Amino acid sequence: MAASLTWLDLTSADRDKVRQILDLFREQGTVDELGLGSLRDALSDALFPGTSVLHTRLRYVLFIPWIYKRLEQTGSGGDVARTARSKEVELISHLADQGNDGVIGIQARESLARLPSSVYWAALSRWEIFEPRHSLSWYHTHFDEMRRQVRRPEISADDPGLLLTGRHTWHPRLPPAPAGFPVGADFSLSREESEFVQAQIRANCNGSLLGWLADHNLAEQAHKLWDVHLPPDAPSQIASTLELARQFSLVIEGAPLLYNLMLAEKRGKTNQSEADMAAADYYRQEFSEWLVLAKADLQTFQPEVLWAFVVRQQARSPEPQRRFVERWLQCVSHGDVERALNDQGLRSLIEMREWQLKGPKRARLANAGRLADWSGRVGVGRMEFRWSQVRRMLMDLHEGLSH
Repeated sequence: MAASLTWLDLTSADRDKVRQILDLFREQGTVDELGLGSLRDALSDALFPGTSVLHTRLRYVLFIPWIYKRLEQTGSGGDVARTARSKEVELISHLADQGNDGVIGIQARESLARLPSSVYWAALSRWEIFEPRHSLSWYHTHFDEMRRQVRRPEISADDPGLLLTGRHTWHPRLPPAPAGFPVGADFSLSREESEFVQAQIRANCNGSLLGWLADHNLAEQAHKLWDVHLPPDAPSQIASTLELARQFSLVIEGAPLLYNLMLAEKRGKTNQSEADMAAADYYRQEFSEWLVLAKADLQTFQPEVLWAFVVRQQARSPEPQRRFVERWLQCVSHGDVERALNDQGLRSLIEMREWQLKGPKRARLANAGRLADWSGRVGVGRMEFRWSQVRRMLMDLHEGLSH
């Protein structure tokens, strides 16, 4: 969670640098060293549609509509993006005054680059809280036409001067903002607000784990995604997607461990560094423990099931990525620790994959300068598919439903 908040608090001066880094940082919040991010994201999107690793608290999906709806009702045109920004920055101060955990931009304030509206817009569209389901930039471009429509709902549907005539900008059942908003704003949802968000998730995320968990209060007890135990009567599609995510995250977890082991060994050998030698021992042990734990799943995991899922999701899985995953499974499915650690073909697979993705100037295993910059730990950790962020928002939802 801390990593995502760090990104959110970057200032405008860092914008270009952030965009470059975000090409490497994806939904898990760790560097995608071996080019598996598109598979992780496809599974994350299927499990939790509209969500992001940048999300913090659920009530933002109401804060943003309240800000823009007020601008539609009272605004006088002009630079809506700038006006909305000032309102979002004002919201930061009011949330901070309440001592709320999860305030986006609490450090950067006026210099915040990624506003909550940008962070949450995919959820607003996917959950159809923003009914046109277009981008934030589209909304800003067409704001004046849509604002006039809100103020003149009696306009004929064939009026060529208006867009989306007869439709709302924001869902008509959007609960009203509390009196005085944003003064006194906090992250506690009322029962009415929670029921509205629950209904939107249920209607627009049907068949997903997010949709199911919106109706079943299991998130608080599940500190890890794998602690979510679906009952036998849970929809089979949801259960199969969760099992696919569990298996894939486990069988591929060893790849970044081996990558870091190779980095530690290579730099330790070059520099005769005791710290790197100790790191190599650590990663060797971590890899060994992983292989023992994953042995059964390595023997039963079927990559063709993953590829079929990717096709159904209309996600991207380039052929080199598929070959890497399949070859990785072939090399480690035997479950023999010593054999895997000493398999030069397996190490060549990791080395060539990094070369394919980065080229000779950026690949750490090929470039001494890049190797020297290695922090000692990169890209390590089992894929979580945004669970920590989703869990926090589901807890907000069910707390509100309990009122």
